[in-house]
Amino acid sequence: MLALSSLSFLYPWVLTALIALPLIWWLLRIIPPRPKSVTFPAIQFLYRLKKDEQSSATTPWWLLLLRLLIAALIIIAIASPVINLPEQRNSSGDVVLFVDDGWTAAESWDELKSTFGKLVTEANRQERQVYVVTTSALATGVLPDLRPLADREALGIATSIEPKSWPSSYDDLPQLMPRLETLDNPEFIWLSSSVLPEDEISGLIEFFQTIRALGPLTIFHSEELIVSPVIGTPEIAGEILSIPLNLPTGATGTSGVLTARNGSGQIVASAPFAFETGEDSTTVALNIPNKVRNDIRRIEIANSRNTGALFLLDQRWQRRQVGLVSSDSTQLDQPLLNETHYLVQALAPFFDIAQGTVEELLEAEQSLIALGDTANLPEGVERSLADWVAKGGVLVRFAGPKLANSNSDLVPVDLRSGNRSLQGAMSWNQPAPLGPIPQNSPFTSLDIPEEITVTTQVLANPSPDLLDKTWAQLEDGTPLVTAAQEGAGWLVLFHTTATPEWSNLALSGLFVEMLREIGNLGQFTSQNLTEQRSLPPFQILDGFGRLGSETGVAEPLNMSEMTESSLNASHPPGYYGDDNFSIALNIGQFGTEYSVMNTSQFPATVQYFDKSVVIELVMPLLVAALLLVLIDQIISLYLQGRLPAFRVTGRASAILLTVGISLASFPVKGMAQEVGLSGDAKALAATLDTRLGYIRTNDQTIDGMSHAGLVGLSRQLRNRTAVEAKDPIAINIEQDDLIFYPLIYWPVTPDFPTLSEQAILKLNDYFNGGGTILFDTRNQNSVSSYGMDLYNSPENIRLRQLTARLNIPRVHQVPPDHVVTRAFYLMQTFPGRYDGGEVWIEDTSGNQGNDGVASIVIGSNDWAAAWAIDDDGRYQAATLPGNERQRELAYRFGINLVMYTLTGNYKADQVHVPAILERLGQ
Repeated sequence: MLALSSLSFLYPWVLTALIALPLIWWLLRIIPPRPKSVTFPAIQFLYRLKKDEQSSATTPWWLLLLRLLIAALIIIAIASPVINLPEQRNSSGDVVLFVDDGWTAAESWDELKSTFGKLVTEANRQERQVYVVTTSALATGVLPDLRPLADREALGIATSIEPKSWPSSYDDLPQLMPRLETLDNPEFIWLSSSVLPEDEISGLIEFFQTIRALGPLTIFHSEELIVSPVIGTPEIAGEILSIPLNLPTGATGTSGVLTARNGSGQIVASAPFAFETGEDSTTVALNIPNKVRNDIRRIEIANSRNTGALFLLDQRWQRRQVGLVSSDSTQLDQPLLNETHYLVQALAPFFDIAQGTVEELLEAEQSLIALGDTANLPEGVERSLADWVAKGGVLVRFAGPKLANSNSDLVPVDLRSGNRSLQGAMSWNQPAPLGPIPQNSPFTSLDIPEEITVTTQVLANPSPDLLDKTWAQLEDGTPLVTAAQEGAGWLVLFHTTATPEWSNLALSGLFVEMLREIGNLGQFTSQNLTEQRSLPPFQILDGFGRLGSETGVAEPLNMSEMTESSLNASHPPGYYGDDNFSIALNIGQFGTEYSVMNTSQFPATVQYFDKSVVIELVMPLLVAALLLVLIDQIISLYLQGRLPAFRVTGRASAILLTVGISLASFPVKGMAQEVGLSGDAKALAATLDTRLGYIRTNDQTIDGMSHAGLVGLSRQLRNRTAVEAKDPIAINIEQDDLIFYPLIYWPVTPDFPTLSEQAILKLNDYFNGGGTILFDTRNQNSVSSYGMDLYNSPENIRLRQLTARLNIPRVHQVPPDHVVTRAFYLMQTFPGRYDGGEVWIEDTSGNQGNDGVASIVIGSNDWAAAWAIDDDGRYQAATLPGNERQRELAYRFGINLVMYTLTGNYKADQVHVPAILERLGQ
């Protein structure tokens, strides 16, 4: 009954045809059934003749009911019945949809996306112009845009949109006002996440009050709001990892479990938490041994699926072990009792300290060793330390009277003999404060307290590279900390003591922070420190908190600006760097305060997201009508004597068998993809029909897009050309034969496995046999990060590595007169999901082999995403900057490329020139 109460009809006027059912009943009653024909010898016929002659004058009533039911089902199906049809909005003007797609929308995303799709579908049915504005923070320097969307484009956005891992930003919405004022009788709809940044609420209210004067405003939000706490920056105190949790203002108390996972995803620690009534913050303490804590890569709230409910950890939260040369060393000239105390106090907050002799620490393979004021080391010890530094070790030394009067080579700069005193009866100088931090220093993000002064220091001899080696200096420009890279390691020298004897630096918090930054040098062993200041995106979080290698339009992160960066499309949460060193960017580290939306503050009609699923009954009703027609035909044949006189059970079995066969033959959604093809079956399928192939990358998202893209291209080939291309086949480059495919699509990923010798030979044979591979790096959206040629992008670097051993001739950009520009359509640009990327093709001039067909085509426009469709024919990815013309050109390029691989240089013949010139209008 509940389902019937939500039944609606898109064309209810069609139901008036049900009035004709009595007339159909009357017509069927007056028309007798077809006479039964019996072919027997005359005597046999007379023998079986009954005394009472019986002849049916009308069709049996139960058969009449069956046929009336068939007619009724067809009429109802034409009326397009729908269960859970959204409430009809009586409006004929433009509709503008503001969609919250920031990280706060992830928890209620299924409801939001379902409502979004229903609203777009309803607007398309009413032939209303749709505009979509997403609120997630755009890339740096990009302003929000408002443009009309075609019906299929709007529906494609509603189908493919996913939440972002960064926050929504509403500050730029007022810039849309001049465009909004030009719309025709607009209606505004806001699909809200209900969790907003506190500092943007007042501006958002003002914006919606302004557009409310232009048209009605409706706010949709979740009826049962799920609010997860935001994980703040963890702090380390001994073996305790303290993790702050913050609830958005207005959220009710909640409880849950906080878990810590290692790089393999295994839970290494967990603890419950609960917010008291009226409280919006709490702290969870995890007591974890240091060795276990160093393996933690992410902290998350169990059963939450947004980026605010997790926190990625990097090397800054790894408590590494530092070797401290202790006073027990028998190889040193003097003990270091006082310095040991201050160094332990400074290193203990961030490092595990192992004390011992130089030999013991070297044997323990420490990555960093701190050495106090020391005179000349024994020759064997100094040589061992030098070798250890060259292999990647970091040696931190401190000056003092002993070093000032020695001539050690284990220092980053050449030192003057003796020391410089800045106080005392014999000195004209006063204690010197610290000067500005040089730009090439890892200390640039540290604040310099004014009260720190230096009374005595060891001076460095002037040299051309002294400034480059200076990490900290006094106000007069003389160095306080110098460093130099030796091999893969570092030598670092404090030109003052580790005690308060020469400076009060050892008593300050700056001393602790300096040692912490130096401790990170162990992660910079293979590259110069200044080159690591701009870190490229490495692994990025999606809106549901899943970490992946797809970096999208993310740009490199400048370490010196990291604390001031705003999270947006240019800098989404995730890891920046590489396998050797990476910095984590998280939602909770910026301390942004959030609030639950108070709908009474907004001048709008408020509704809840529609959780119901729209069920269209047209196809089920037509199928039922078809089955009843089959049953009617079987019964009619039986009444006419055209079927054997089976027993009752036999007749029932025949009917059921027919129904079963009909159901089995009914197409099932989602069966287009080839399933379970391997080995000979895959080769046979590619041989019997023309099929495109794509290289499997083992990334399900990329492989799914490749398959959907070639499905869309194959469909267009069937619709527009004589090529009857069947569904594409996934190719394992190491196992499958390639020779059966005229064109292979290869999406290049940064982590694609190294090709084996067998794969190299197979690819070279494929090229020699006339095959063509389209290499697509899919990174044209990253030109702002890597330049127009994308030469240093991870995908292009991997492409050069993969093709280094392939027998590939010279390539050049597609010339204007190349055959691929006119193989089927006349075109000069080749956009995909992205536009503007250069397309390179093998230079076949002077090469008559393979009918002049190029063996490779290289580009970055992500063509598969532009071609991709789902089982209902809807686009799976929006084009950027985006319009129907761009997608059409992408399809045309795909068709031209397939026709080029199949027909060779056919269109290069001079006989086609007149026809081509005529089409060009010349």
